[in-house]
Amino acid sequence: MSADNGIYILKTKDQYRVAHFQNAGYMYCSAITREYNDKIIPSRAVELWGDCKFTRREDVALHLAHKWAESLPVCRYGVNIVRFNNTWMKLLLDAQIYAEKEIEAIKNNNDENNWNMKQLFKIAGGYYTDRWLHTLRCGKDFRRMKPQPKL
Repeated sequence: MSADNGIYILKTKDQYRVAHFQNAGYMYCSAITREYNDKIIPSRAVELWGDCKFTRREDVALHLAHKWAESLPVCRYGVNIVRFNNTWMKLLLDAQIYAEKEIEAIKNNNDENNWNMKQLFKIAGGYYTDRWLHTLRCGKDFRRMKPQPKL
């Protein structure tokens, strides 16, 4: 069995997100057409990078990616940059709309076992969009915030 993994940096117009995963072709796979596309599918991007921390600096993203790759026993495809020519917010909004269409197509094809339905419902329901808006309002990533003590 061979490794099919890599470190992938999602580069949008306003940030970078770093993730390690296998089967990178999945980011181009649509549940609507059931085919691979030449452009990244917005809902796949949020599935793969939505829970990652972000940086606004390319040098930081590259440093993190290379350190991560070095820590792995095997990293077959190394460090790769995947470009999305818009902002993270635009990607989230596109993903939300696309996920709704994908859920409908998946249900129509009785194909629920082949897709991450829980994740698609989170995307379609605006979970990641709401979380990003909260991050923008607070000026920090709320996943790292400590709970406030009750008075």
